[in-house]
Amino acid sequence: MEQFLSIVACAGGESVGLRATGCGNEQSLWSSLALYKYVIVVIAGWLIVQLIKCVIYCVKQKQFDFREVFFSSGGMPSSHTSTMVAITTLIGLSDGVDNAVFGLALAISLIVIYDSVKSRKSVGDQAELIGVLLKEQQSKIQPPKIVRGHKISEVVVGALLGFLVAVGVFLLTK
Repeated sequence: MEQFLSIVACAGGESVGLRATGCGNEQSLWSSLALYKYVIVVIAGWLIVQLIKCVIYCVKQKQFDFREVFFSSGGMPSSHTSTMVAITTLIGLSDGVDNAVFGLALAISLIVIYDSVKSRKSVGDQAELIGVLLKEQQSKIQPPKIVRGHKISEVVVGALLGFLVAVGVFLLTK
C-alpha cells in the first residue's frame, strides 16, 4: 500500500504543532521521520561534516569553492568516518548490537575508516611520484591530483560527530 505523507500545521486547543497526515491517519512529524531515520542519519552525518569543512576551508583559504568543499575528499573532519559511524551507531541504538545488520555495518565502517587513512595515503604517495616522473620526462600529460589520507585527528573528530548525529536522530525519532 502506497503511503502519502504531507506535512501540515495543525492547531488544536492551546497547542500548535506539525503533524504528518496520510491515508486518513495522523501522527507526529517525528514519528513519521522515524520511518526514514536510517536515511536521515546518513544524510545528516555527511551534510553536517561537509558544512564544517566548508567553514574551515573558507576561514583558511579566505574564499568559497563549492565543488572543492562539498565534493573533494580528505580534510578535517572525515565525512566518510562520520557517515559510517552515524549509521552504525543508529543501528546499534535502535536495533541492538546483537544482530547481523549491526555486525555488517561495523565491519563496513572499519573498512571505510581504515581505507580513508591508509589506502588513500598510499594512493596520494603514488600520485606524487607519478607527478615527479611526468615532470622529469617533460610530459604533456596532466599530473594526477594528490589526495592524502586522513590524519587520525580527522578520523576521531569525524567519528565523534557521527556518534553525536546518531544520538540526536535516535532521540528525535524515538
